[in-house]
Formats: sequence, C-alpha cells, structure tokens
Amino acid sequence: MESKSKENKTSSIKEEKIEYTGEISADILEDIKKVSKGKSGLVVIKGPGIGDKFFINKPEFTIGRNTESDIFLDDITVSRRHAIIIKSGNNFRLKDLGSLNGSYVNSELVEDVILEDMDKIQIGKYIFLFFHSSQSNNG
Repeated sequence: MESKSKENKTSSIKEEKIEYTGEISADILEDIKKVSKGKSGLVVIKGPGIGDKFFINKPEFTIGRNTESDIFLDDITVSRRHAIIIKSGNNFRLKDLGSLNGSYVNSELVEDVILEDMDKIQIGKYIFLFFHSSQSNNG
C-alpha cells in the first residue's frame, strides 16, 4: 500500500479539518424518511446547497467539477472527474477516479468502498449523506 503518497496527496484537505456536527438537521432527516422505498441518493449536509438531494437513477453516477457530471461541484479542490457511484445489484460503490485530493467516507480516505445507508461522503468542501431506502424498511 502506498500510504505515504496518499498522505501527501490529501494533506491540503486534511489540514482544513472540515467539521460537521454529529447531528444532521432534523429537516434533512425528515426529508430522507419521506423518500420512497427502494430509492437511493445523496443529500448535501455541508457546503453550498445544504438539503439538495440527488437521486441515483442510473448504473453509474458521476461526481466532479466537469459540468457534465451528474453532480457538478464548483470547487477548485474537486477534480473534473472526481468519483463515481456504481450500482451493482443492491449495493452502491463509491470509487475515487484518481482525484488529486481524494474522497472520504466517514472521515476515512477511500479508493473503492461499498456504501452503507447514512454514510457521510466528503468530496472537496462538500459533505453528502448517502441514503438507501431498502424495500424492507420498517419505518
């Protein structure tokens, strides 16, 4: 593993120490509860557009500074092709596309990870909450 290069690559982001409270706004949590079963997506919990929701409605969902991305992030610390979310069966994987500043899930630098409901994803100055409303949701 090349942990040394990872540290150098992300030092500028790590120094920023983007913080979010352990509690997410009650309004955002209520909105997520109202999402139809079987739907998945991201909601902005820190950065511009707090509360904005993006539903993952195709097999590959792109995130980056390229204006053609499914989620366009206008932030210099975000690479043009930063990350992709890939739907595979009932799972969703976040894959970093070799971005300069990296992608974080629950404050850990990741290259390729399966997302769990309520994971926090940081890309640049944005933090998203991943939601996956399963069919067997007990409400």
